[in-house]
Amino acid sequence: MRLEVAELALPALDAAEGDTLALFVGPERPVQGLAGLADWRLAGALSRAMRAGHFRGATGEQLLLPVQGRLRLARILCVGAPEPPGDEAAFRALAYRALDALLKAGSLRQVASLPPVRPGALAPATVARLWLEACVRFPPERQLLLGEAQALRRDLAAARDSLGVNVQLGPPEPPPAPRAPSLPGPRGVLR
Repeated sequence: MRLEVAELALPALDAAEGDTLALFVGPERPVQGLAGLADWRLAGALSRAMRAGHFRGATGEQLLLPVQGRLRLARILCVGAPEPPGDEAAFRALAYRALDALLKAGSLRQVASLPPVRPGALAPATVARLWLEACVRFPPERQLLLGEAQALRRDLAAARDSLGVNVQLGPPEPPPAPRAPSLPGPRGVLR
């Protein structure tokens, strides 16, 4: 399993490649964090789905959205997170629910950010450890986490070492170089 980290910003989201973008959506309106950036790129598709009552962000609620070519991802999975977790058990349950849904959807190359937690409830190192435990239980092939990259990398490395799991950590792999347009062979005719 490979975990990559990058800053939570529009350029990182625009460059992110994978099969699924996982968003944790709570009661806040307008949506914040990665969900807010994705909604911006989708011209408000998530906000419209919520206004229409198709998704509220309730516990256990999930919504699958098409990307419609606006991102380098095939789909978006929104996971309801109505209340930021305030303890390890609540965070673990949310992480397991999200990663299990991604695995059941056949997602192997994911883009996400860590779910928000209640202010002061869990240390960032604990959040990273709990997320890594969930990833080991529901393993993606590759996952890009957007957030504070330097702190995420440090906390995930400490969690990996304390858990003794085989996880590669690094920056996002660069996208493949664009292919040059094909030209006809030496005897081809251009019209």
